[in-house]
Amino acid sequence: MPKPKKSDPKPPPTRQPLPTQPPNWPPLRPLLPTTDLHLTPLVPDQIYLIRNFLPATLCKTYASFLSNLPLTTTPGRPKKDEAVRVNDRFQVQDARFAEMLWGGTALRELVMERFDEDEEEEDGYEYEDGDGIEDEGKGREEDEQAKADKLRETWGGRPLGLNPNIRIYRYSKGQFFAQHSDTGYSDNIKND
Repeated sequence: MPKPKKSDPKPPPTRQPLPTQPPNWPPLRPLLPTTDLHLTPLVPDQIYLIRNFLPATLCKTYASFLSNLPLTTTPGRPKKDEAVRVNDRFQVQDARFAEMLWGGTALRELVMERFDEDEEEEDGYEYEDGDGIEDEGKGREEDEQAKADKLRETWGGRPLGLNPNIRIYRYSKGQFFAQHSDTGYSDNIKND
């Protein structure tokens, strides 16, 4: 009886390394006034929308720019514990662009300052003495502590910025990203 032939196992597809140089992103201008933007919970404490975050002209600029980035089709077989996805992707580490999105747009203000404004409008605020006049010092400290507590409750801590691992995805007909749960991102910075 002949020996069965050993098949050479195929090496897993290699993933392209992240580009070393970030692209020259278009400026994030013009932007809408922050007063025109609001966080809208889609899934409370998980997914929020900011409708019209970028004006139509800026969206067109970015759509044109992004269409020229070198996208790579993801491998058909995911690694263990990864979601099944078939799409084209560009990925780069770019802390400067992450900061530009966080601090150079309304995003930081919406997340840090105005994240609970809908609740405030509904509930109103009544000071302990009932007259609506805030006592200097004590009331402000209590307000700051309440806000810090609400930040922790809403976001799981105090948001510090955005993940610098920038990813751009394109889905052509027939491509998909299967149901999955996103994991958190930790930058190893103490977040009180």
